[in-house]
Amino acid sequence: MTRDTLIAHCRAGQTAGMDFPTLWNEVLRLDPLVIGPPVQTVRDGRVRIEVRLITGAAIAFDTESGKVLD
Repeated sequence: MTRDTLIAHCRAGQTAGMDFPTLWNEVLRLDPLVIGPPVQTVRDGRVRIEVRLITGAAIAFDTESGKVLD
C-alpha cells in the first residue's frame, strides 16, 4: 500500500463516521507502512497528530477537525 492509498482509506473511514481512535485501530495500526504510535506535533500554531511511515513521510490529522491533512 502507498501513502496515498492509506490516506484514501482514512478519508473513506472518516466519511463513514470513524473518529481518529477508530481509524488508528482498524486502518492505520495494522498497516505495514506505519511505524510506531501516533505523535502529537504543532505546526503553524495548530496541534496535529502525525502517523509516521517507514518511507520517512507521515500522515497528519488536524486535532480540531479530525480531518486528514495533505
